[in-house]
Amino acid sequence: MKRFRMRHLLFIGAAMMMVFFAACSKDKTEPYDPTPQFNKDVDSIKAYLKAKNLTAIQDSISGIFYNISVPGNGVDSVKYNTTKVKVLYTGKLLNDVVFDATTGTTTREFMAGSVIVGWQFALTRISKGGKIRVYIPSYYGYGAQAKDGIPANSPLIFDIELVDLTNPIQ
Repeated sequence: MKRFRMRHLLFIGAAMMMVFFAACSKDKTEPYDPTPQFNKDVDSIKAYLKAKNLTAIQDSISGIFYNISVPGNGVDSVKYNTTKVKVLYTGKLLNDVVFDATTGTTTREFMAGSVIVGWQFALTRISKGGKIRVYIPSYYGYGAQAKDGIPANSPLIFDIELVDLTNPIQ
């Protein structure tokens, strides 16, 4: 009986020690700072543009690079996050590997506010009929998350044509 009691006490004591040490451990993870990755992405985009002998405007606030080839009709533009847009697009990585694209003249429809931030930026730079190429640092894309053929922390390139849009009635 004493043997059983002693084992029981040792087991309880060991369990309490584990709980005690687990409660005392501090999570020493630093808060995530996106700045180093953002700077790396911007440098990679600049190197890509230079290697391909391309030019693009860098937005002074976001750091997103873009080139508008067709501005659009100048009238019909994305005004709200709930604006429905119909687009043709190709998305690729900086190694020119295409990870997503529409086919032919078959458009895809999205709500302007439901796409990645880099797209939201691009859609506000053109109007109906407009075409833009946007070079998006990973912070404005999928960030540190890998997604469907896109490695984590990947800068993205999108060619976007805004075929049509419908602004909600306000």
